[in-house]
Order: sequence, then C-alpha cells, then structure tokens
Amino acid sequence: MLFQRKVVCPRCQASRCRESRWLSLEEKRNHQGSTPFRCLDCSYRFLSQERSGFGRGSAISTPLAVFFVGMAIAASIWLTSSANQSVLPPAENSAANDPGIKIAAEGGDAGAQFRLGQALLQDPSRSVENSAHALRWLQMSAENGNTEAMIVLGRLSRSGVGLLQNYSQASKWIQTAADRGNPEGMLELGRLYRDGIGLDKDPVRAYVWFNRASAARNLDAVREREAVARTLTADELKEAQSRSAAQESGGEQASEARTRAEKAIQPQPLSSPSSNVRKSE
Repeated sequence: MLFQRKVVCPRCQASRCRESRWLSLEEKRNHQGSTPFRCLDCSYRFLSQERSGFGRGSAISTPLAVFFVGMAIAASIWLTSSANQSVLPPAENSAANDPGIKIAAEGGDAGAQFRLGQALLQDPSRSVENSAHALRWLQMSAENGNTEAMIVLGRLSRSGVGLLQNYSQASKWIQTAADRGNPEGMLELGRLYRDGIGLDKDPVRAYVWFNRASAARNLDAVREREAVARTLTADELKEAQSRSAAQESGGEQASEARTRAEKAIQPQPLSSPSSNVRKSE
C-alpha cells in the first residue's frame, strides 16, 4: 500500500468506518468517484471521495510511486482547504445559509426543517449554539412527521453524541420511523431488537424488521438479516418469516403500529448537555 487516508464520519467524527453497499444502481451512477461508508459508532451512512485503501494487493514500480507521491503533494493545498468540509452534497451544505429554506422551515415545512437541522448539525465549527439549533429544527421536523429527522434523533439519542444518551428516546423515534414505512428506520429498529437497546432483546423481531427493510431494498439490512437468521432455530425462523408476511400485508399488527406511531410523537424537550448547564445556572 502506497498511502492511505482515514475516512472520518461527518456526524460523530469517528474514524471507525467501513465501506457500505450502494442502495441502487442509480445512486452509484449519480455519485461516480465517491464511495459509500457506514460509521461503526453511530451507524450513519455517508458518501466520501476517499477510499479505505489504495493499491491493495498490487506491486507499484518506483517511477509510478514517485508520480503518485508528487500528485499527492500537489493536491495537498486543495486537501487542506477541503479537509473540514462535509461530505454532504453542495445543496445540503449551503442549506444553513439559504434564506428560502429558513423561511420554509419557520413556516412549518418538515422537509425544510430537516435540511436546516441537518446542515447545522454538519457545521464544521461544531459550535454548541449551532448544535442546539440543529436539534431544535430536527425535533420540529420529526414532530411534523419527517421520518428522516426521526432516524437522526434516534441515532443521536442512542450514541449520546451532541445530546445526552437516552435509549428510551432512541427507540421511540426509530420505532415511529419504522412503523411509518421508512426502510432505514426498519433497519435501525432491527438493530435495537438485536442488541436489546431501549427494547427487550428479541432476535425474532430483529429478523422481522431486517426482513422488511430488505424487502424495501435496503442492502445493509440483507446482511443483518442473514446474520440474525443464523442464530435462530428452525421454528423461530419460520415464525419470524410469518410475522414479516403478516406485517407487510397489513395484518393485525398494522393497526397497532399506526396507533403506536401516533402516540409516540409527543413534544418532549431534548436533553442536551448545554441546556442542562443553562438550567443549573
């Protein structure tokens, strides 16, 4: 290997990231030159132009090695200026400075509230003030029914990055997103049941949600489903697949899911460390 750059998660700044799979051929075509990654600390999936390795398993001649080193040095100025930039698309990066998005967010547009909160969350300065504003917009978006905001809040509550760790809040938001049909929410809910985080550990239910997410073409869920399936008995696997089919066809649990989703979205203040400090003063 000639040289290698670490891939850093833009959400929690962790370097424990692995390459993920493309969600579709269209996504791969639209992001040529980028690679999907999944953070092992906060489960955030993102695109980066960095790769996990270079020249793996190949012999590189000395002149070619010198050429690549020279190119790396020539690009160092550009890399230095862009090292702290988010891997989000340009439109997402500029959302925090877009007056149109802010006006729409203040007017109650859940999508605009999510984009504004996400942009503030990815702010390179990582200031406490911007983080607090990000959490406020994300919660407003989630309360207005945006499932992407629910998943972000669920992941943050689970990891405890940017706000106090709260497994009950994590399971509430992720459960609601899954009940509303978001494939990423189904994947995250399966992980909560698999690991017993905020919910009773239940590999059968974990399989059900991984299975439903896989049916919705979430490729990460396919791998998770197969891993859980290997831990189930034949009877448990049969039961899990039967439950999956019942839920997909709108069986008896569908009405329960809708009721649970409606009850779950109740305005509750997020407990961030900064807010607790202000209260104590």
